[in-house]
Amino acid sequence: MEKFKRMGGKLLMCACEIAVGVVLFIDPEGFTKIIVTAVGILFCILGAVAAIGYFSADPEEAALSQQLTRGLVALALGVFIVFRSDWIVRSFMPITVLYGIAALLTGIVKLQWTVDMIRLRRGNWQTSAIASVLSIIVAIVVLSSPFRIRKTLWVFTAIALIITGIVDGVSAILSQTDRTVHTTGE
Repeated sequence: MEKFKRMGGKLLMCACEIAVGVVLFIDPEGFTKIIVTAVGILFCILGAVAAIGYFSADPEEAALSQQLTRGLVALALGVFIVFRSDWIVRSFMPITVLYGIAALLTGIVKLQWTVDMIRLRRGNWQTSAIASVLSIIVAIVVLSSPFRIRKTLWVFTAIALIITGIVDGVSAILSQTDRTVHTTGE
């Protein structure tokens, strides 16, 4: 049962990766605007919670906590992000840098999985290695930002997400199949 949970989690992540890639391919700026707006709403919620916490705390404790200041700053930032999400999407290429960093970290995690598979003498580690190398290459390309047109970068990112999601899914299925063969064959 534990094996199915583990594989199910990996396949769910692969499906999410593919879904994000497809949505990003269809409407990159719209999807990014939704993500930016969600971050703004999160800041608003955190700000409101901090401000409410200030007023519900003991007055002496609240005076030392600066919770009201933090809450109002987070709330103001959240409102700005929500109402200026179009400007943020158009103006900030760092969003793609964040994706590049995430792709690099994902590639490093996949590299760990590959090395683990080799050390555990599991077959089909090659698929995991391909996924790892692909993620790292995508990260390097995105982080070096050779694209002058933002839309080209979004399309590249979307296609990369779809391909890495598919390769990761195949890798998860093959590694589970290999593990089942090893455990039932003994």
